[in-house]
Amino acid sequence: MRKFPRHTIRRVSLIQLAVRFGIPLAEVAEVFASLPDGRTPNKKDWQKTSHGWNERLEERKQAIGRMQNELTGCIGCGCLSLKTCNLLNPGDERGREGPGARRI
Repeated sequence: MRKFPRHTIRRVSLIQLAVRFGIPLAEVAEVFASLPDGRTPNKKDWQKTSHGWNERLEERKQAIGRMQNELTGCIGCGCLSLKTCNLLNPGDERGREGPGARRI
């Protein structure tokens, strides 16, 4: 049976939690880099980390809500037109100038 120091087990638990919530491992590495070697993340460390991750999750939630609204609008429209569809052809500034190549 292998025994690991407490701080190692806590760090593995933090990695598992981050993966579950879609937090990139690079961000987890940043959290670990901010801690002294061998120290278990304490309550203050966790509050700081979880606050930042919560903000990230909230931003993702808002982005998903916007995508759902766009999709609902597209289903209601049903045109799927390359000329007017904001989902298939978002921000088409050159399309306003007419059909065909515009940058030749």
